[in-house]
Amino acid sequence: MSDMTISLSSRHGRRASTAAGTTARYIVLCLAAIIAAFPFLWMLLSSFKSSGELMLYPPTFLPREWEFSNFTQVFEQAPFGRFYANSLFVAVCATAGQVITSLAAGYAFARLDFPGKNIVFGVLLAALLVPFELVFAPLVDLLSALHWLNTYQGLIVPNIGSILGTFLFRQFFRNMSTEIEEAAQLDGAGIWRRFWSIVVPMAGPMIGAFSILSFVYNWNNYFFQLVVVTKSQLFTVQLGLATFRTVDSASSFNLLMAASTLAIIPVVIVYLLLQKQIINAISGQLR
Repeated sequence: MSDMTISLSSRHGRRASTAAGTTARYIVLCLAAIIAAFPFLWMLLSSFKSSGELMLYPPTFLPREWEFSNFTQVFEQAPFGRFYANSLFVAVCATAGQVITSLAAGYAFARLDFPGKNIVFGVLLAALLVPFELVFAPLVDLLSALHWLNTYQGLIVPNIGSILGTFLFRQFFRNMSTEIEEAAQLDGAGIWRRFWSIVVPMAGPMIGAFSILSFVYNWNNYFFQLVVVTKSQLFTVQLGLATFRTVDSASSFNLLMAASTLAIIPVVIVYLLLQKQIINAISGQLR
């Protein structure tokens, strides 16, 4: 009887400690989420304030008067619609290019055998460690020689390849079973048929996850866009935001917050549409 009592008490103690540990983890996660989300919440609320209210000390959390006209003034003060269209065009084209090239290159490194494969892959990984600031000068010289400065192709073509994407897809394909591909090969399917009909549909979760990473990178690629573009007709959203900081920034800080709020909307939409693919890709890699 005493042994049973001890067993029950120890089991109850383990459950209590497990529940306490789970509660502590949730508390830490909630605090981390609040800390991460607070700057975005502050930006959103500030976008509805007047310029005078933003300069108050101590600052107000909620707007005293909700200034919805800030968003219309963004489009009146600068051609923000053109900036938006430029960013969407550049980000979508560059993301599509990165997904296609990374998908094909990752499959080649994972499935095909060719001379120097490991050496080439090692060189790519080494190049991944080189910061962009070291290579932007020769890149700009090359774009200038091609007369691609202040052009859409100058913004898109240098970004259609991704070493990180190649690495991620290579690792994904290395962990993926080859049984279906081998069966298709026995049925006479060539490499391109197997790639497009079997491999690409099975890589859907990884494609979705990498698409988000690629889109966010190309949408926020401020430094590269700043170097390549000087004409306002080709300005992206990130370059357009700088126009609200150059002239009388104190009085237009509310417009900067409104423009910044508009700038993150496509990123949020892409994440909401593809978040299931991210979860599936992560869970697939952990299994």
